[in-house]
Amino acid sequence: MTYSFSFGKTLAAGLLAFAVSAPLAASAQDDVQSQAELTARVEKHAPAKELYIKDRPILGWKITGDTLADLPEAIRGPLGSVDSTSYDDAYIAKNVGSVVALQMSKTGPDFYVIGKETFTSKYEMVGLEEVAAKNTRLVKRLDMAPEVLALFNAKDAGLTGALKTVPVEMVRMSAIGYAPAAEVIIQSPWGTQTKPADQDGFLVFDSGENQYYMVNQGADGNPSSYVPAK
Repeated sequence: MTYSFSFGKTLAAGLLAFAVSAPLAASAQDDVQSQAELTARVEKHAPAKELYIKDRPILGWKITGDTLADLPEAIRGPLGSVDSTSYDDAYIAKNVGSVVALQMSKTGPDFYVIGKETFTSKYEMVGLEEVAAKNTRLVKRLDMAPEVLALFNAKDAGLTGALKTVPVEMVRMSAIGYAPAAEVIIQSPWGTQTKPADQDGFLVFDSGENQYYMVNQGADGNPSSYVPAK
């Protein structure tokens, strides 16, 4: 009896170890992945680091007030909707002086807050005319956000162009054991982010927050709105 119990414990421990180390199945990932878990996986798998850079200026809304209510409804409404991110007043207040990035996917707004330290150290502001000239795809897609398009056409002072000038180091989530088939929710500096099922995701370490955040995969296989750095 003692032998059978010991064997059962050993087998159970082995199965648990396998479950932790194996890539997550599509139906297995329900828990929010903590920063500690992400860090442990990066240390364990030692994934290849890839460099990406923005290839065109983005459109942003300047954060000047310290509450969500200070943002126009046309921007506040869709904020964080693509990766299920929730922002609160404290996070907005922390990032006064940065911008809400007004990115547009194929299906609609993909708006998110750029961390203040990241914006200050890695972006430079450019004029709206440069956005119009170099990011025509974004401008065309603003048709899906007519109130934002109206602000852009009026050259509203709250808007600015911004160009990321520093390459960003990223690691693929699949390289640290997360199966592309699985939906994965991670803890991020501003709440949670969701990697949809059936695609990869990319982790970026934010030195200002001392945490990872996620960039979802675009249709071209690269991180959304990035290209490989040359």
